[in-house]
Amino acid sequence: MSVKASGGSPVVRPKLYKTASMLSIAQAEQQDRFLQLGELSQLVTFLNSGNQRLAIADILTKNANIIVAEAANKIFVGGSPISYLERPQASILDEEGIKLAAQIQQLTGDSQSTFLQNLTSIFKTGEATPPGFKPINVIRYGPERMKKSLRDLDWFLRYLTYAIVAGDPDILSVNIRGLREIIENACSSAATVVALREMKRISLSIFENDASSKNIVNQYFNVVIDEFKGANLSDKIRKRTSNDLQGLKLPQIYSKAGINTPRFVMKPGLSSDEKQMVIKAAYRQVFERDIVKAYGLSSS
Repeated sequence: MSVKASGGSPVVRPKLYKTASMLSIAQAEQQDRFLQLGELSQLVTFLNSGNQRLAIADILTKNANIIVAEAANKIFVGGSPISYLERPQASILDEEGIKLAAQIQQLTGDSQSTFLQNLTSIFKTGEATPPGFKPINVIRYGPERMKKSLRDLDWFLRYLTYAIVAGDPDILSVNIRGLREIIENACSSAATVVALREMKRISLSIFENDASSKNIVNQYFNVVIDEFKGANLSDKIRKRTSNDLQGLKLPQIYSKAGINTPRFVMKPGLSSDEKQMVIKAAYRQVFERDIVKAYGLSSS
C-alpha cells in the first residue's frame, strides 16, 4: 500500500533514531554490504546489555514515586508536593524500595522541610545552585500549577526510562531540547534544574552497589540535564524542487538525531571504490522505483 499526499506537498516520513542497532544496519544497507566485525561487536554489546537496561528501567519505575517526591521536596516548601501527582500508584515498592525510602527519609527529612534545610541539602550535593533559584511556596503556587509541575517531573523520569530501554539518548535530545524556554514562561527553569539534579542523586543512590547500572543512569541523567539547559535550536527548512515553493519547516533537532540518508553524486575526482558506491546507489534507486511503480510498495 502506498501513501500519496494531496496538494503537491512531499510526504514526511518520521526518521528513525540513531540506536546502536538501527544505525549499524542502516549504514550497511545504504552501502549494500554485510555488517563488519566492529559493527557486529557493537550489536552484541547492545543486545547483551538489554536485560540490564530493562532491569534499570523496572527499578526506576517501581521507585518513581520516591524519586519524584524527593525532587519536588527540593524545590517546594510549605506543603506536601507529592499529593498533587495525578497518576495511578503503579509503582508498588518492594522490600528494597521500602528500605531505600526509609534511608532517604532519614537523610532528607520529612516533606515539610524548611527553607534553610532545603538550601543546606542543595549545597551538600556539590553542585552550584542555578542562578535565580528560589524555593516555591506550595500554597502560593496554587493546586493547578502544582499538578502541572509534578506531572512534568514525572514526565522527565518516564522518558528517561524510555531512552534507557531503547539504548538511545537521542530520544531525550529530541523531546527535551527547547523545553527550558517553555517552562521558564510557566514556572522556573532554575527550579527544574535543581529538581532534575535531585532526581539524579536519588536514582544513583538506588544503584549504589551496582557500578555498571549506576554509570548508565548517570549517563542518561546527564543528557536530560544538559539538553534541558541547552538553548533551543532554530527550525530547519527542507528545500523543495523549486525556489518558488515554500519549504517544509522542521525542528533542527530531528535532523541531528535521525539517521541521515546519504546523497551520491558522480564526480571525476572520485576513487574507484567511491564510484562503485555511486553506481550501486543508482541501481538501488532504479530498483526501488520499479518496485513502487509495479506493486505500490516502498522498501524504505
